[in-house]
Amino acid sequence: MVHFANARRRISDTAAKIVQSAPAMGAAVMLLALIILLLPSRQAKAFETARELAAQCQSVTSAAKQRGRDILIPGTKGALQCWGYMQAMQDLSVLSDQSGKRLIGACPSEQTTLLQLTRAFVGYARRHRDDLDNDAVLTVIKALQEAFPCPQTNASD
Repeated sequence: MVHFANARRRISDTAAKIVQSAPAMGAAVMLLALIILLLPSRQAKAFETARELAAQCQSVTSAAKQRGRDILIPGTKGALQCWGYMQAMQDLSVLSDQSGKRLIGACPSEQTTLLQLTRAFVGYARRHRDDLDNDAVLTVIKALQEAFPCPQTNASD
């Protein structure tokens, strides 16, 4: 469990170091630090296991409705947490190294929707129930690698 107070303190300390080393960015960093310091001091809880995330994402995949290009999801806290988590994973899935190799080893196309990624994870969770007590991010990565494998490259290329 992460406490905002501890996170705010660490971010504030980091912001101070950045301001000292990069004066041109100082105003923006100080504004960010101020915003963080003004956040309410509550406990924040990320998904501790893939099981928790899968339960929330199941509610998204079973209730999501597509209207044209828009996807409507339930407005519940759990559904929104799943959607945000998977959105972050979608962002991570496109990161690559200098040679173009995807960092997490999954290669969804540019046309892959967030709902498709979420469904891939929920499907993986159903097929691998024994893995759901593991870390959520590692399990999502495995699910994306399975659903969206990267093309194999020849070592001689």
